[in-house]
Amino acid sequence: MAEGVLFDLAGQLLGALASLAYQELGLAWGVKAEISKLNHTVSLIKGVLRDAEEQQRNNNHEVTEWLSQLKDVPYDVDDLLDDFSTEALRRKIMSGNEMVKEVRIFFSKSNQLAYSLKMGHRVKAIRERLDQIATDRAKFDFTDRPIESLVELRERDHTYSFVRAEEIIGRDDDKKKIVEQLLQSEPEENVSLVPIIGIGGLGKTTLAKMVFNDENVGKHFQLKIWVCVSEKFEIKVIVEKIIEAATGRKPENEMETLQNILRENINGKKYLLVLDDVWNEDREKWLNLRNLLLDGARGSWIVITTRSMRVAEITGTVSPHELEGLSKGQSWSLLKQMAFKEQSHESNRSDFEAIGMEIVEKCKGVPLALRAIGSVLFNRTEAEWLKVKNNVVKYITRPESGIMPILKLSYDHLPTYLRQCFAYCSLIPKDAEFEVEYLIMDWMAQGFIQPLSGDEDLEDVGHEYFMDLLWRSFFQVAEEDDSGNVKRFTMHDLMHDLACSVAGTEYCIASLEAENADGRTRHVLFEDELDASWKIPSTLLKSNRLRTIFLPDGTLNQSICNSLISNFRYLRSLNLSLGIERLPDSIGELQHLRALYLHRNYFLKKLPGSLSRLQNLQTLRLSGCYALEKLPRKTTRLVSLKYLYIDRCHRLAYMPRGLGQLTCLRKLNQFVVGKRGKEVGELRELNGLNNLKGKIDISSLQNAIPEPGSSYLKEKLNLKYLILSWDRVDDVRNEKHEMVFEGLQPHPNLERLEVYGYPGSKIDGFKVLENVSEIEMQKEYSSKSTKFFPSLEKLQLLSCPNLKGWWRGDGNEAANAQLPCFPCLSDLTIRWCPNLTSMPLFPSVRELDLKETSWKQLQETIKLKMTTSEEPSSSSFSSLFPPFSKLTKMWLVDIEELDSLTEEFLQNLTSLRSLYITSCSNLTSMPKGMRFLTSLQVLSISGSPQLPERCQRDIGVDWPNIAHIGMIRIDGRVI
Repeated sequence: MAEGVLFDLAGQLLGALASLAYQELGLAWGVKAEISKLNHTVSLIKGVLRDAEEQQRNNNHEVTEWLSQLKDVPYDVDDLLDDFSTEALRRKIMSGNEMVKEVRIFFSKSNQLAYSLKMGHRVKAIRERLDQIATDRAKFDFTDRPIESLVELRERDHTYSFVRAEEIIGRDDDKKKIVEQLLQSEPEENVSLVPIIGIGGLGKTTLAKMVFNDENVGKHFQLKIWVCVSEKFEIKVIVEKIIEAATGRKPENEMETLQNILRENINGKKYLLVLDDVWNEDREKWLNLRNLLLDGARGSWIVITTRSMRVAEITGTVSPHELEGLSKGQSWSLLKQMAFKEQSHESNRSDFEAIGMEIVEKCKGVPLALRAIGSVLFNRTEAEWLKVKNNVVKYITRPESGIMPILKLSYDHLPTYLRQCFAYCSLIPKDAEFEVEYLIMDWMAQGFIQPLSGDEDLEDVGHEYFMDLLWRSFFQVAEEDDSGNVKRFTMHDLMHDLACSVAGTEYCIASLEAENADGRTRHVLFEDELDASWKIPSTLLKSNRLRTIFLPDGTLNQSICNSLISNFRYLRSLNLSLGIERLPDSIGELQHLRALYLHRNYFLKKLPGSLSRLQNLQTLRLSGCYALEKLPRKTTRLVSLKYLYIDRCHRLAYMPRGLGQLTCLRKLNQFVVGKRGKEVGELRELNGLNNLKGKIDISSLQNAIPEPGSSYLKEKLNLKYLILSWDRVDDVRNEKHEMVFEGLQPHPNLERLEVYGYPGSKIDGFKVLENVSEIEMQKEYSSKSTKFFPSLEKLQLLSCPNLKGWWRGDGNEAANAQLPCFPCLSDLTIRWCPNLTSMPLFPSVRELDLKETSWKQLQETIKLKMTTSEEPSSSSFSSLFPPFSKLTKMWLVDIEELDSLTEEFLQNLTSLRSLYITSCSNLTSMPKGMRFLTSLQVLSISGSPQLPERCQRDIGVDWPNIAHIGMIRIDGRVI
């Protein structure tokens, strides 16, 4: 168990033991008495855990052994409590079941008595084990410290400002950037602040020293001050250090006098203050200190070094300087500097360099790691270099090496609830990119996420946990989505080594033989590909209380799959995303299971009905199970299910009846509308799923049955991304499909909409679109706009061959029509919609992609602008015009009507940077009005056979107007 987590887990167990949920099971009085005794024992031990963990850190081996005996017990208590809660949930489900006979037997006195006796024995056995451990605590004279929120943090060595520049390698560019910033002639504020951020050991303090000692910096500032802040952010102590550095005298005064002395010493002076090693994330504390530092002259600067992006966020007035690792060449230079005597001939030997470059690769550019390894290699032979190369992690993580204690300071500074989350990340393979969403689901499955109140969404709290670790430099961003949210992340190798160090033997990345697993292993990930001959290692079978199993790619023998499930009944998370053809019926026995990953099982055709017995299951991932034909009939019994992923299950024909009863569902990324039949779920199943969030793809809408007045999505305010698709449409009645479309009107919070294969003739069902005439919109409009989807940023309309327009009316509504608008839409794609003749205004659109679509729609939009330009202006109305004035990229593909671009159209495109015209066969001349395209950088025209012979002439005539274009390409040839 990760260091520092026992105390937090003990608190959770006390809360669970006291919960009324476990007193609603008809338990015998003796069982309740045992639970009460267990509660008391946990309380006694929890009181001294803080002190025990602190003594362990001082290498007290007896205390370490006492804690190791204790570590297994919280897991066993947690399993026991989970059995209680599962039983309570099962009884709740059964009480609503129509199978009266089964219910009667289930609730019989004999059944309840047997259950009480069984659970009573388990409680007593655990309590007796814990009593013995509690008795042994008397040997150690522990101090009772249950109220403290954190184990006392270890201070790192205090830093100073001096550095020999000739010893520093690879930071000249970083220094230059910061020095230029400090010396700028017109700073925006009196006192500005730049944070330097990065993981421990990366050289933040060294870089700050280089800046502090720069000759030009010394001439520029009247006063330079260096203060090492470190762990404790005490304003009085920091002020005393600043005064001592500024005056050379150590003050001994009360705070009121100190603040006066500080302000007098910096008043009117252009100063540079370095605050090294800042950890404080309390904005109020920072503001209290900052207020005392604002009396400096204009151009004063504060430089802070920190490992936390949150610290940078609350302090910085300019963007932080994010420090990166050294290059391979710089790393080798530093390693040579540390490993060889001056001018040693060995440093130039190619055999040493070959070994050294492999060592460098494993240090990932971290100077402190390179210095630590270089010290180990100093004056050693080639054979000894090879030995170190094969055990780099061992030498880096040694306490005496310097790097791991430095990194562990970051871990020690974490709240306990984040420590177990970080330790779990030791299961992520080195150099792997991992999805944030699935990490959070695993944290949830293990019970790591503890909301402060009952109405908080666990996923949202988990996302806060992740961002907290990211901001503290434990993770690195690998990929972001279109909205800037982190989608995938990586861990620096040294941070992964730290995770493995604090996780201990309970977390294990194993070979197929699992030699490093033992009886205390709780979480295991296999790193080698399986084959059909693999058998469960005997070492793993000893860990029969595993909570996590991640199997790699490969093939799993069916009997081994059965054995795997049968032997590990306490699993919380099981990853079987590999080649299995059938999931065993025994899966229903994994009552503790919260997360089941079956994605990419290409031959899995169906799931066993026993799956529906997993009342605690929160996550079921079936993505890419191409052969899967249906979900279990009693899926509705999965009452805890929050995340159901069924995308790319191409043979899935329908949704199970009653799916709408799963009101806990947060994610359902695919909803297949099946043909009407006994077991077929229809769109009405969406009605109960109002907690859905994120993305949903509603497919096979050609099978949907229109229900007048229905509104399946209107209440789903957290739905951000909607895909609607029709395929193989047999019923060509437009009114049917238009009615279905109307029933799928989403909440206005929607940000992205994609429509595929829509067979209707107009998009008129969304309430925000009604009362606007399709034909008469060119003539009369009120100055009050109607907003469609005020948050929508991206819209795609693909393969809607019958779609004609966006508005409807009764023939006399034009005079009272309102101008429609998508105010935030920035990315618009319309392809294969040949009959679309008009569209509303998109004042913010930046990228426009049109293919095989009528040119008339753009012409109509331009006429709208020309017609309405004479209308009385208002702030809300004028902000919508001119149309396409923010457009930066435009693609026009396979548009037969296009023969030229008129000046009427081009005069609005003042922001256009790239214009691509492809396969417009009737284009006969270069676009006219090129002088309006003042921002154009790229013009590319291809597949227009009537154009090339006239290009040279047109360009020659119009060159004064288009000389600013960086590239003109005609049929692939740059002109």
